Amino acid sequence: MHYMDNLNPEQKLAVTTTEGPLLVLSGAGTGKTRVLTSRIAHILSEHLALPWQILSLTFTNKAANEMRFRIAQYGEIAHLCMDLWMGTFHSICLRILRSNYSMAGLQRDFLIYGEDDQKAVLKRVITNLGLDTKEFNPSDWVEKISSIKDKGIYELEKIPLAATSQKILVAYNAELARLNAIDFGDIILFVIKLFVSQPEFLSKYQHQFKYILVDEFQDTNAAQMILLKMLTKDIENPNICCVGDDDQSIYSWRGAEIRNILEFEQTYPGAKIIRLETNYRSSGNILGAANSLIKHNTGRLGKDLRCAPNTDMGEPVYVLSLPNEWDEARFVADTIIRNGDNNFSDFAILIRAGSLSRTFEEEFASRGLPYKLVGATRFYDRAEIRDAIAYIRLLVYPFDDISFERIISKPRRGFGDSAIAKLRACGKSLMDGLKIANLSAKQNLAAQDFLNAFDFDWQNTTPKDAVSQLLENSGYMNMWRQSKDNDAEERIEHIRELIDGVVSKYDTLPAFLEHAALMMTDDNDNENDDKNVVSIMTIHAAKGLEFNTVFLPGWEEGIFPNDKTTKEGDLEEERRLAYVAITRARVRAIITNAMVRSVFGQRQYQSESRFINEIDKQFMNIQGHSYSKPNQSYQTQSKPKQSKSESVVGKMVVHAEMGAGVVIAENNNILTVAFKNKGIKNVARDFLRFV
Repeated sequence: MHYMDNLNPEQKLAVTTTEGPLLVLSGAGTGKTRVLTSRIAHILSEHLALPWQILSLTFTNKAANEMRFRIAQYGEIAHLCMDLWMGTFHSICLRILRSNYSMAGLQRDFLIYGEDDQKAVLKRVITNLGLDTKEFNPSDWVEKISSIKDKGIYELEKIPLAATSQKILVAYNAELARLNAIDFGDIILFVIKLFVSQPEFLSKYQHQFKYILVDEFQDTNAAQMILLKMLTKDIENPNICCVGDDDQSIYSWRGAEIRNILEFEQTYPGAKIIRLETNYRSSGNILGAANSLIKHNTGRLGKDLRCAPNTDMGEPVYVLSLPNEWDEARFVADTIIRNGDNNFSDFAILIRAGSLSRTFEEEFASRGLPYKLVGATRFYDRAEIRDAIAYIRLLVYPFDDISFERIISKPRRGFGDSAIAKLRACGKSLMDGLKIANLSAKQNLAAQDFLNAFDFDWQNTTPKDAVSQLLENSGYMNMWRQSKDNDAEERIEHIRELIDGVVSKYDTLPAFLEHAALMMTDDNDNENDDKNVVSIMTIHAAKGLEFNTVFLPGWEEGIFPNDKTTKEGDLEEERRLAYVAITRARVRAIITNAMVRSVFGQRQYQSESRFINEIDKQFMNIQGHSYSKPNQSYQTQSKPKQSKSESVVGKMVVHAEMGAGVVIAENNNILTVAFKNKGIKNVARDFLRFV
């Protein structure tokens, strides 16, 4: 196979434009990896550079390995692959540091510390400074230090930090040096420092790398951009080719700076821009919907995806409003069963937030639909959920020693291994041991507080109220409220979801515990090797993937776009995330929203996402009203079957004073209606008009 085979005109131009700075704007599904590998093959075949004179930077080792494998398929240059400088920014910089450790101020065989190691170092440093680790949480500081180093700032005095924070950072770096270690953020930072302090050393690499290629350029952070600028500094018309898509820049929360791609022409005057706009993945309506949505962003360089030759418009992007989140989950399950022909891997559910997975997990488990949760922890596998369930189990079954051991130190109560051994020596359950063991005065006080948390008439209290009281009285909820962990607020939300969204549905706590046990058994463990499963994942985790049918649930204001992003004025990244979500679909994209959704136990009327209204209607089929001509009447096929009873739940109604709403429950002649502007009300059927 020749590297130029089957390239379209725009791809060929990107491959053969080898001289000078080049930005290749590569839209979703336009073959950017093919362009990168063919470009390297072209440089080698035309003898423009030797293999070790090519620096190819990727964001994952998997991407680097795939590119190397593809180049090896181009017969005449296959033997040159192993001499390429190809890898992630960090792997390439580590290669430089390992070969030049003494120049970088490091010792031979220096260590690289991961998060757990960093936390241990920070805990020691913070304690030695006489500071409280609760106020200066080591976990938080791992994130802070990573953020600082990702900005490429290596001169500590130039970092705008408060005096105490400055002391922590200085002491942390000093301790790493004493231990002959660097952290992940140091890998690039040490190379930058080395290049600044040793100009002749930088010059060596500037002259070695005649061609630089960068994949996923929109995801570069400040430190990575500084490195690229240094390698191309003072070189007239540098041969740097960056491939990326400004419309898929969705990682600002981990340091990516979209301005790197938007300002490419300012960084490299005279740079050429080539747009790859022929999409080989999706049908015309999917691409039209994505194009019309992303055009609402102002911070973009601009391009329009178009279908590959001989690809028709396909089915429209379907948009369905469903009564509530459980109807949403049932609709998705019904659609997969009716249209899947047991090819479950054709389907993916892409969610904005991990908390939206629970209804799908429970619905799929109850229906026997195989699924896997990708890149996230299943709801019932989350530590805080298992902690809460352990508290409930100990309340209902005081002899449950396993649950006791899990929660006795959450929050900390001074019960280590020796104290637990004393409880066991009593010969009874650990809970009973608290009452009779020979403990210290401090432990006795903690034991009494713990026992008091369980001392109430839970059997004559609603399950929801009983669990709320237990977790409050035990101090478990307060432990997370006071926690400095970045995800503490999210953990609290998960616990509230458990109480309000699950426990509240059961008449008794034993009934709930039976349900929880089934959800946590190995039989429901979807981390298996079966590839024929439905994928449930966040949109962030789906980037780079594609599926025949993609479900996009929860497109509601406050969820997508989410409240925090909207308030912080970061709406354009949310819109880019929506663009990424739609373009994962090959054949079919189905957007759903719930008219009413339970949020922390409160039934709230939801407004559909503004993104739905921003999509050009000619590419959509909304609630059964076609604005284009799909290949099949998929909307009709996919609707959930109506009950044979004349239920009106889910139907739209209008009230003379309260306006439009949706019926969410019925009790003979009294209907419970979620009104758009008036909230949830009970109304006699005679006062409502069905629409």
